[in-house]
Amino acid sequence: MTDKPFQRLEIGLYSISSTKDNCAVARQAEARGFGRVWLAEDHHSRDIFVQASAVAGATKSIEIALGIVNPYTRHPAQIAMGVADLEEWGGPRVVLGLGAAWSSINAHGLQNPRPIRALREASEICRRLLGGERVTYAGEVFRLPAPGAQLSFPLARRGVPIYFGTMGPKTLAMAAPIADGLLFSVFASPAFVKDRLTHVRSALSRAGRSIADIDIACYVIFSVAKDGAAARRTAKKLVSHYLRRIRDKERFAFAGLDVPRMEALQAELKAAFDQGRVEEAVDLVPDDVLDALAVAGTPDQCVAGLKAYAAAGIKAPVLYHALGPDRVAAVDLIADAVRPHLIASQGSPTEGRFSL
Repeated sequence: MTDKPFQRLEIGLYSISSTKDNCAVARQAEARGFGRVWLAEDHHSRDIFVQASAVAGATKSIEIALGIVNPYTRHPAQIAMGVADLEEWGGPRVVLGLGAAWSSINAHGLQNPRPIRALREASEICRRLLGGERVTYAGEVFRLPAPGAQLSFPLARRGVPIYFGTMGPKTLAMAAPIADGLLFSVFASPAFVKDRLTHVRSALSRAGRSIADIDIACYVIFSVAKDGAAARRTAKKLVSHYLRRIRDKERFAFAGLDVPRMEALQAELKAAFDQGRVEEAVDLVPDDVLDALAVAGTPDQCVAGLKAYAAAGIKAPVLYHALGPDRVAAVDLIADAVRPHLIASQGSPTEGRFSL
C-alpha cells in the first residue's frame, strides 16, 4: 500500500440533518477543496432532490452525487428529469447513484419486486434520456410506450455518470460491466469490501473491463476531533441509528462481530429508540462494535482506520455524515490533518476527481 493510497476523499451527507445544515457542510467542503459531496436519503425524511438543489445553489463547482435514488419510489423518467433540471440550475456536476434498497421497498409495501432487473432497466432509461434521446421502452419492470419520452428542455451536457449503490453478488455482477462507479453502503467493513470486489473483478473480466475502468466508493461512518472521545461518541449516534434498522448478518460477520450478540444489541437499541431513550441508545454501542463498523477518533486514529479501506480496494472513501462534534469544523480538520496523509493532491475542487 502506498503512502497516499486513495484517489480522493469525499464527504457524505444524510437527510436526517436539515437542508440548511447540510448546505453549510457542503459549502465548507467546497471551500476546502473537496471535489464531491454525496447526498443520502432516508425514506420518509428530507428529499434528496430538494437537498441537492439547495446544495447546488449554495456552491459553485463541487460535484453533487445522489447516493442513492431508488427507481421503485421514483420512475426512471422522473429521475432523469430531476437530474437534468439540477444540471440546468447548478451546472453539469451531478452524479446519479441508483439503488433499490430493501428498506425502502419494504417501507412502501411494494409487492414482488425485482430489484436487479429494475436497476438495469432504470439505468438504461436514465442514460438514454440524459443523452438527449427520445426513449420508448418495453421492459419487464418499466415501460415508456410510444411515442416515448424525451426531456423537453436543453441539457447542460449529454451523459451523466451513473453509479450503482449495491452490495449483493448478483447485483454487482449485473452492475459492474455497465457502471461508471459502485458505491458500497455503511457497515461495509474492509473484509466485506474485499470479498465483494472479487465478484466485481470477475464480472468486469467477463465484460472485457478491468477494475481500473470503474470507480469504487464506500460510505464510511466517520467522525474526527482532537478530542477522540468526543469524536467517537458522535459516531456512535449514527451507528446506533443504523444498527436498529440494518439486519444484514453477513456484514456483521465480515466485520468480525458475533451475530447473536449483534441481534441482541439491535433489540436493545430498537427498544431504546422506540421509548425515546436516544442518549441511552448511544451508550449501548460498545467500543469494539464502533471500531468494526466506523472510523472515529483523533486524526491519527482516523488515518489508520481509513488505510484499511484502501488495502481492501476502495478508491474513494465517502466520509459519512457524523464527521465530528462540529461538522463544519470537522471538514477543516479532515482537510488539514487527515487528507494530506491519504491522497497525493489537494487544494483544488477539481484535483483528484475520477475521470470518466
